[in-house]
Amino acid sequence: MVFVNVMPKSTKTGDGREGAPQLPMRRKFLGRIAAVPMFGSMGLSSLSGGSKSRVAEPSPEKIRALLISATTMAGKSSLEHAEEQLKKVYSGKRRILLINFASQPMDRDAYAARMQRDFSRIDERFEVDSLHAYPIEEAGRVLRQAEAVFVSGGNTFLLLRELYDRNIVKLLRDRVFGGMPYAGSSAGSNLAGVDIGTTNDFPLVDVPTRRSLGILPGTFNPHHPEIADTTAYGSRQYKISDHARFHPLKPVVGVNNAGMISIRGNELSLRGIGGFATIQIGAKSTRVEDHTDGNVSRVINQLLQQSTSNPS
Repeated sequence: MVFVNVMPKSTKTGDGREGAPQLPMRRKFLGRIAAVPMFGSMGLSSLSGGSKSRVAEPSPEKIRALLISATTMAGKSSLEHAEEQLKKVYSGKRRILLINFASQPMDRDAYAARMQRDFSRIDERFEVDSLHAYPIEEAGRVLRQAEAVFVSGGNTFLLLRELYDRNIVKLLRDRVFGGMPYAGSSAGSNLAGVDIGTTNDFPLVDVPTRRSLGILPGTFNPHHPEIADTTAYGSRQYKISDHARFHPLKPVVGVNNAGMISIRGNELSLRGIGGFATIQIGAKSTRVEDHTDGNVSRVINQLLQQSTSNPS
């Protein structure tokens, strides 16, 4: 992958702390995103500034991530459907840094307490420490010391804005590419894409850029409707197809509530009983279901090859 660093410069607040970028800010509008055909060496780059805008990307070989579509399934406890996969991604880790900036500020204390209960149920050794409990200027230090992170759901725009306010988007990304385990649900999974272009959320706040982590070589669409709900499924696919027409070589991975995407280095796999992923690249799409081998990487490769050889 090739990532274009469009990190905005933050401004100083009245007490001298790093604050949010001033909006509206001068922006360089990103052009289409291009990808080479093979996932093993896949590159996703903005072409807005030509070849000069390309920046060397760390290797994804160390990535260990789990992108969960929904935090809670009907009839189950929070994260119950993802317990086994969470144990795998956090294998050998004990302290988990919770990033719950997608939730409303007044709800974050209660959310952190709930996540501590949930993770203690999953494994009694897990301890949750919430980043929201620290002053904004401490965020970088806390993240540098983290063993693993969990980014929870809510409003994706609010989540990304608060990460940029703390100037830790690049740091979080670097830590994940360096091998720190990452798990997210809903907004936290959408954040893992190259941008938040296929979030389902209203823009609750402005963001300096929609660029996000680039852990997933494309964009993640959580809460994809079930196939049996033909109206909702068709409506969502129409929106995703419209996005794909504008970004013809950027994969979109839409995952239903039961599903999740496991990322181990270059390998993307579908997980979750009853889960499915609809992968769209340009005008071409393929659905991967839990009773197949779940090899999302191979499907992305195939669709990219088809799209580059026959773009119509």
